Amino acid sequence: MSPHLGAVRVERVWVDGGVVRVAACTRESTVVCPDCGRGSVRLHSRYCRTLADVAVGGRPVLIELSVRRLFCDSPDCGRRTFAEQVEGLTRSYRRRSPLLQHLVEMAGVLLAGRGGARLLQILKVPLSRTSALFHLMRLSLPQAATPRVLGVDDFALYADVYGTLLVDAETRLPIELWEVRDAEQLAAWLRTYSGVEVVCRDGSLVYRQGITDGAPEAVQVSDRLHLWQGLSKRVGDIAAAHRGCLPAAVPEPEAAPS
Repeated sequence: MSPHLGAVRVERVWVDGGVVRVAACTRESTVVCPDCGRGSVRLHSRYCRTLADVAVGGRPVLIELSVRRLFCDSPDCGRRTFAEQVEGLTRSYRRRSPLLQHLVEMAGVLLAGRGGARLLQILKVPLSRTSALFHLMRLSLPQAATPRVLGVDDFALYADVYGTLLVDAETRLPIELWEVRDAEQLAAWLRTYSGVEVVCRDGSLVYRQGITDGAPEAVQVSDRLHLWQGLSKRVGDIAAAHRGCLPAAVPEPEAAPS
């Protein structure tokens, strides 16, 4: 159960049809207007919100919370009334507690649709795979941090069309994905996220030009795959160029004993 229930006054707890129900109401305290930030205690009305919370003892929990709607008395504020929110327990237009909402989102992140829905069924949160994916798609992407070591490589989209992938070489997490392989786009990204110290790339002249233009102070190195590929190709070229010298380097076979 949510630890933020202590912020409200619990009036009754009972079990109905295998569901733990909690009747609670907010405390009489000053509430800040979300627009102007001015506190208010002048009551407009009360209404009941039903919130789903994490299960207790294998039983789902529903919180019937009575909240206040207050007047905003600031003459400079365009909002006349507003509903109070309980920190850590309610959010606007949400029917789940933040703790339960985080659980639903993490199930979607880790297991996606079908797997996330099955896990949530075990946790007494009945959701379809479509709903699990819906909550996953609503998550905002984390802000990309400037990596110290950047990995740049291309990948084939189809035929001779290539895209670009940027990876944080230390955490191995992808950063950007582009549908083109363009030096100017890479240079613009490096100027926006300045601070890259090392760039690991293949032997492409396009990426070399983009790195030189966007981060001239960065050290350009080759990754292990392309380093071994280049070394293997160089050894093969040398062996092919000296193919005529190989017979002379091979000793004459000894005659077999009679």
